[in-house]
Amino acid sequence: MSNTNLSNKNLSRGRPINPEKQVEQKNKLLDAAFELLSEKSYADITLRELATLSGVNSAMVSYYFSNKEGLFIALIDRMSKKHFLSMKEISHTKNPIKTFIVSILKILSSNGSFARLIHAEFSAKDSELSDIFIERFPKKMAVFLPQLIKKETGILDDKKAKYVAFSLINMIITPFINKSIRKDAWQITDEEIQDDFWAEHIYQQFMFGCAKSTITTHHTDLNGENHDPIEKSNIS
Repeated sequence: MSNTNLSNKNLSRGRPINPEKQVEQKNKLLDAAFELLSEKSYADITLRELATLSGVNSAMVSYYFSNKEGLFIALIDRMSKKHFLSMKEISHTKNPIKTFIVSILKILSSNGSFARLIHAEFSAKDSELSDIFIERFPKKMAVFLPQLIKKETGILDDKKAKYVAFSLINMIITPFINKSIRKDAWQITDEEIQDDFWAEHIYQQFMFGCAKSTITTHHTDLNGENHDPIEKSNIS
């Protein structure tokens, strides 16, 4: 048998030529990465574990994604597309801000992989994964959420909308990042922050803060200088 025939045989054995089979294998690897990330950190996940869980040869990670990092970058891309597709749908609901809060809480409570993305490796500096995560999630949220805030609260100033949006996302995410402090010091359980009452608590605190922050007709900076009036909110 010629070398060419041997090469083609090896290719067909390990690397499917059928495009549908390739997509299937890619998705199996991505699904395995997603599941493993809910159980352990990115650094602790091995190619062998990915291969075992997906049922795909570990060499396919390099073939499809170049390396493990490439696989997780592809996973971040997939999660981002799904996440912001749902965000667009939220903007058309009856109460977009409350629906947004409930939606993010649900994702963080039921999706250990997403919570770990925020909490662990991808918040680190000097990492391609960190850069990709920031591009795909926080930066996109920094565009989407202020626009939603301006639409739903009556806040017109771009800077104020940005500050308010940043405050809201931190209200939602912080209990998941500081999990040990929440549990050990404040005795607030996972079940409590998954309850509807917690979502309502965040929503009421946020809307109250918006109303208070926009009711003042002028503001003074730290040097005692007056600035242009701040718009009044139409929040009732």
